[in-house]
Amino acid sequence: MLLAASLLPTRAFAQGTDSALVRGTVTDSSGASIPGATVTMTNDGTQISEKAITDQMGRYIFQVLKPASYTAAVESQGFKTVVRKNIILRVGDQTDIDFSLQVGSVTQTVEVSAEAPLLNTVSAALGSQVTRRYLINLPLQDRNIAELTYLTPGITEVSGCDINCTGGTNFASNGQRFATAEIRLDGALASTPEGGEGGSTNGRYQPSVEAIEEFTVQNNSYSSEYGSNGGTVINIVTKSGTNQYHGSGWYFMRRPGLDANDFFSNATGTPKGTYRHDQYGGSVGGPILRQKTFFFFDYERTRDNAPNTITTSVPTAAERNGDFSQLLADGRQLYNPSPSAVTCTGTGINRDCTRAPFLGNFIPSSLWDPIGAKMMNLYPQPNQPGDVEGFGNFAAKVVYPSHGYQFDVRVDHDFSAKSRLDARYSHQSGESDNPDPYFLESTKYQTRTRNFVLEHNWNATPTLLWVNRIAVMRQNNPETTTSSVDPTSIGFPAVLVNNTYFNEMHFPNVSFDDGYQALGLTNGCCTDTVETDTQWLIDSQLTWLKGPHNLKFGFEKRIFLNSFFQPDNTSGDLYFGPSMTASDVFNPDSSQGNGLASMLLGFLDVNSAGVTARPHVANKSAETSFYVQDDWKATGRLTLNLGLRYEWSTPYSERFNRNMFSCFNCDSGVFVPSVNLISQTGQDFGVLPGREIFGTTQLATASHRHANSDLNNVAPRVGLAYRLNDKTVLRAGAGVYYGLNFATNWQYGARAWNKYVSIPSSLDGGVTPCATLENPFPLLSDPTCKTPGPFNGPPGGKYGALTNWGYDDDNHGSNTFRNGEIYQWNLGIERQLPAQMVLDLNYSASRATHLPWNYSTENRNFIDAKTRETLGPDTLSTPVTNPFQRLFVPVNGSTPLFSYNDVSDSIYTNPYVPYGDLLHPFPQFPGAFSGFPLFVASSSYHSLQARFEKRTSHGLSFLGAYTFSKFLTNSDAGGNAWIGSLGFVGAPQDLTNLRAEKSVSGNDTPQRLVFAVAYQLPVGRGRPLGRNMNHVLDGIFGGWQANSVTTLQSGQPLTIFESNNTITDGHQRPNVTGNPCSGTDIHAVVSASLSGGTANYFNSNVLSDPQPEYPGSAPRYFSNCRVQGINNTNLGISKRFIIKENTYIEARADAFNAFNRPRFGPPQEAFGDPTFGQIFSQANSPRHGQVGIRFVW
Repeated sequence: MLLAASLLPTRAFAQGTDSALVRGTVTDSSGASIPGATVTMTNDGTQISEKAITDQMGRYIFQVLKPASYTAAVESQGFKTVVRKNIILRVGDQTDIDFSLQVGSVTQTVEVSAEAPLLNTVSAALGSQVTRRYLINLPLQDRNIAELTYLTPGITEVSGCDINCTGGTNFASNGQRFATAEIRLDGALASTPEGGEGGSTNGRYQPSVEAIEEFTVQNNSYSSEYGSNGGTVINIVTKSGTNQYHGSGWYFMRRPGLDANDFFSNATGTPKGTYRHDQYGGSVGGPILRQKTFFFFDYERTRDNAPNTITTSVPTAAERNGDFSQLLADGRQLYNPSPSAVTCTGTGINRDCTRAPFLGNFIPSSLWDPIGAKMMNLYPQPNQPGDVEGFGNFAAKVVYPSHGYQFDVRVDHDFSAKSRLDARYSHQSGESDNPDPYFLESTKYQTRTRNFVLEHNWNATPTLLWVNRIAVMRQNNPETTTSSVDPTSIGFPAVLVNNTYFNEMHFPNVSFDDGYQALGLTNGCCTDTVETDTQWLIDSQLTWLKGPHNLKFGFEKRIFLNSFFQPDNTSGDLYFGPSMTASDVFNPDSSQGNGLASMLLGFLDVNSAGVTARPHVANKSAETSFYVQDDWKATGRLTLNLGLRYEWSTPYSERFNRNMFSCFNCDSGVFVPSVNLISQTGQDFGVLPGREIFGTTQLATASHRHANSDLNNVAPRVGLAYRLNDKTVLRAGAGVYYGLNFATNWQYGARAWNKYVSIPSSLDGGVTPCATLENPFPLLSDPTCKTPGPFNGPPGGKYGALTNWGYDDDNHGSNTFRNGEIYQWNLGIERQLPAQMVLDLNYSASRATHLPWNYSTENRNFIDAKTRETLGPDTLSTPVTNPFQRLFVPVNGSTPLFSYNDVSDSIYTNPYVPYGDLLHPFPQFPGAFSGFPLFVASSSYHSLQARFEKRTSHGLSFLGAYTFSKFLTNSDAGGNAWIGSLGFVGAPQDLTNLRAEKSVSGNDTPQRLVFAVAYQLPVGRGRPLGRNMNHVLDGIFGGWQANSVTTLQSGQPLTIFESNNTITDGHQRPNVTGNPCSGTDIHAVVSASLSGGTANYFNSNVLSDPQPEYPGSAPRYFSNCRVQGINNTNLGISKRFIIKENTYIEARADAFNAFNRPRFGPPQEAFGDPTFGQIFSQANSPRHGQVGIRFVW
């Protein structure tokens, strides 16, 4: 019996976050509507059915269906019943299925079979869907699902993965900044709280591959139910239980024998590492109450061991006894910094002081500092010969272990056909150790992530659905360090381990810059960090089907809580450089002196030691939004997507009001009298007129705890999908989006509560010592520096509007915040092709304005370019009379405004200050502002994007994406200046001229192609070759599958900057007169870099130094000079051993960077540096192998 279905089914993106929608019409054979027909959708896994009754126009709708396989049945009195099986619904699908009924008896059943929908006919949204076929089969390093995000057009891979990389969620999308995507897991937030404009990764939690049903990526013209992100939304949906028990078990591992060595290790003869990785777990799902309550549970553990060989330099036996004579073999002489051995001539800036040499580089024990000598003996003994100076004399092997586990548990309960409750809890715990058995401090890093969501769906009527969701994600990141030596046991004072701000026993961070191994905290930062981020999401959405309109009304509230304590090095940073044992006190020769000798003598470098004191803070911020969306099926061929969203950010507040804002037009009430500016050499700089000082600090209060909100964020969105015929769809869309506010997650509020307490090693530039290791905080009013003084931590808000005056680490730069405005639009065509293939071509573009300009923290207090260029750096740096000194210390009977203990380290306590400091618009703040930027940056992006997909047929499926694009911006630096593999680069030259910073973005990649294939080889039982093969042969030759992912991507652009920056307020670049790329083969450049050859990545002949204080002509990034691009192939092969129906064992092997193609890192970009243009790094991993086994039942 024949049945004519009126139309093939069609699909679209963007129905909810973790569900699908089905709608359509029911007509008779003449095309007339059939009202009152019953449409039943039955989940094939759970056997739960939902019913809908067609309205007067014959329309029906199912608004919230779980992604699964369904069977549809349509009944109406006087017509034959139609049954359609194997309707596959994906995450976010909006599927139109129309039915045509024939006259007959309801008891007569007609079964319809048709192809699964391929075309998006009802939405303008762009993106991609990744099904379980790709999730399970494609080679994923460490089974990291985030790698599949790269299968979406418009996604640029900028993770900066080096040879230790295991993948991540670091990417730029459709012309937006790095790490700005929003990730949702079953509707709950799973991305970083500052992800809109900061951080270096998008995601906080990723479920196991075995727990995921599928996920979607949307990055242009998505509906108004999404917002507060950088223009991209990723929806991940976890698996649910079904009416039958199903499960899986798996074990994957990586071993050194499966890996290749990296390029530079091979070149230098260094053996490859012995990295080991184990990943194993299991899952189970099924009914608790059949056809009523279902569960799914998965658990996974990982273990890693990463051995590392330490090669470093420690004191020799002779040096521990004061004998540094071996340094003379290289011509390095040591000089005595004791005041009795210093000879000075001249006065003022003409003063010159030199030290007497140590005879034979031998330091007598009478000059040893007791603590310095003991620290020399805390080092292990040398175990390698080292070079002529003793460097490289210690080697040891250590293992950095890490382990973790995670699990997800999900329960779904159907109260009735109208009411359903879904709940999921996910937990992840990880721990990694950085043991330091030799150098005193070991560090343990921990991560605890919990993600919970509870969602209720209520079909109040067949056309009215109310969905309510509450979700919370909490991540705790404790970092603890353990010291093997109590610093007080060797003579350090107790104030370093027990003061008002800290009570922690840690060894100071003792560092050098001449090649010696540091002591204490060697990871750079920080002791005993405590960070807990909590994100709450409250979400309510009402969906109403009104005729051809599918209307949604919604509200969303996000609350961000951040509890943070990161004390840096609580026992202090102690730096010993060679300058203290060089001859010239004020202009030391880099070929003289030695850091270890300085430590033995107890002489810290001038202005290079201190302790950071800060409190534990608790911040809160929020995002609030309302929206309405109308998906209007205007005609049988045309669907309009109309949306409007209103949202605003509430910038952070601190629980105890330890926060501040700047008021640049507020009168401080302080008058600074006129003063004649005279330099130390007597040069007259004229009279600085007296004036009332404008520019104050506003301290947060209980009634004004945060800065002003941006309340103008109205986001209209419009889209259309027009079906030309059954195989062709035209789409267009445009919309306004707002990025997450920069101020949703901040930690410390400038110097008032966050102060670097300096250790004053000398008060006269190194001629006479002051602070010692035994007495690091002397009473400065004692000219001998022998009396212990107080530990002067942050002053808090005691000085009110004058808080932070006199420091080069000042107020927050703004008290008004804006959300970045993002305008997106697209135009495209989608065509269904034979053999279950579809081709999607789109023009996709965006423009963003009011983006945060991170470097503009200095912009409020710049010296204008004309003044800088006219005066030059020498004049700007000349010390002149300090008119502010009288405010900080008594001068000629003046009454200071500040307590000397609070401001003793301010530069304004000195009688002279650099002339340039007085030319700032706000000279009371002599340096840059720390904190919040101006919101003035912008970007533009244009692209041609192609997506091509083949659904599985004859065992073959593939998914590909191609992007041809151009990305321009005047700043890539938002809350974080990170640009993936390029690092922190692209700084501005002239802070007064942002327009001159416009160039291609650091994330610009003109072309990108990615192609994924999963192919069941056609050999074996049930396959074209060997359909009836016996089980023995099938066990050998049958059940094989080949999988691959190939990526080709243009390199990111390069920047070139001056190694000797001569711009006072800026970051100077050279002049350029041609293409700075030399065109030399990159392998020749790498070879020359290793061997000392002359081949260079850059053409220095077209580069030159600009005049002091003048910006160079080089752009921020060069479009015609780029790093090496990506050419990578991951391969996988698997073999299934069938035990019985739906039960099998799968063995597999994967190779990442299978052809072991090195991708070299960027060349050295500092023009004028001896290594300029040389390449010393590999930006990708060498070949890694992974083998595994899965058991599925």
